[in-house]
Amino acid sequence: MLYLLWTLVLRQVRKCPRGFLTGAEPLFGNMRRTTNLTIPSHSASALRSLADLFPGVTPMRISISVSVARGKGHSLEESTVIEFGTSMMVFFESRLPLELADKLHLENSDRSLGTDAVVVAVRDGVSHRAIAARFVAEVRNWIIQG
Repeated sequence: MLYLLWTLVLRQVRKCPRGFLTGAEPLFGNMRRTTNLTIPSHSASALRSLADLFPGVTPMRISISVSVARGKGHSLEESTVIEFGTSMMVFFESRLPLELADKLHLENSDRSLGTDAVVVAVRDGVSHRAIAARFVAEVRNWIIQG
């Protein structure tokens, strides 16, 4: 059985170009060249792919504070940036342990935005989670009107 397996391996190796296993033949000639060497981070692409699932998404950058209540009067808080939005939703990255249906409070630094939202979608990234949250009520001074 071992002999048969070894014979099959040798046949496949003989089909390879000469010098393939020893490194004598350069491989760079066989690789495709690219001019764009930037690769989006996994978390950024997770957020973008999550936002793409919802119609009417607009890119933006608004610094906010996100807080979520966790039993016995404790709350978790984090500063982050809204990267995408619609008239009723926001999309941002978070390190908080957020799950579907969690209720959040979103507030910007000058307090012109202070509203509650509910998590409607989560996509895990490498170090962050991509979060989609829907406003609980209409936000009168929101930059995107429906």
